[in-house]
Amino acid sequence: MYLPNPTADFELVPAGTYIAACYRVIDLGTQHSALFGKTQHKVRLTWELPTELMKDNRPFSISKTYTWSMSKKATLRQHLEAWRGKVFTERDFGPNGFNIRNILGKCCLLTVAHDAKNGEEYSLISTISNLMKGQKGIPPVNTQIYLWLSPELFDKQTFELLHEKTRQMIEKSPEYEAIMTGKPLMREASADDDMNDPIPF
Repeated sequence: MYLPNPTADFELVPAGTYIAACYRVIDLGTQHSALFGKTQHKVRLTWELPTELMKDNRPFSISKTYTWSMSKKATLRQHLEAWRGKVFTERDFGPNGFNIRNILGKCCLLTVAHDAKNGEEYSLISTISNLMKGQKGIPPVNTQIYLWLSPELFDKQTFELLHEKTRQMIEKSPEYEAIMTGKPLMREASADDDMNDPIPF
């Protein structure tokens, strides 16, 4: 299922706190940030809000793009720890540790806020937390998608399910180029690369 294209009738996700189910984990590869003037490995997570429906009765969706880093100050780590309800320890990392794919289909509480940029109002995720005691999650109705840019995990059919703009972004990454050409990955080191490959998820 494709996310709707932004149009004049685009429905803004209402501000509030909702039960949410993660249904997409997308590796965007290494992207150049014009704002920060450097390259960073990015991953995008997308949640569905099953209790909050649009006019056509489909659940609202909201995404957040993170830098792929597990430093203690990294937003990804902070959000995952808040979601899990516990901090990561050294034994959580490595080949047999926490796999980011495990969050697919899992539920949490998302707090959505509104902000404005260049006169346009948009929704953003301000906080993530674990479900409250006794609270039950709702499985996502959207197709669950996992895409990772490594030769052993990359799936072309899954890639084709993504929105055109997302595909174009990924196609610019050195990770995607390495997969398509079969050549070794040549990626600049980033200040946020606090771990050696393979990434410990």
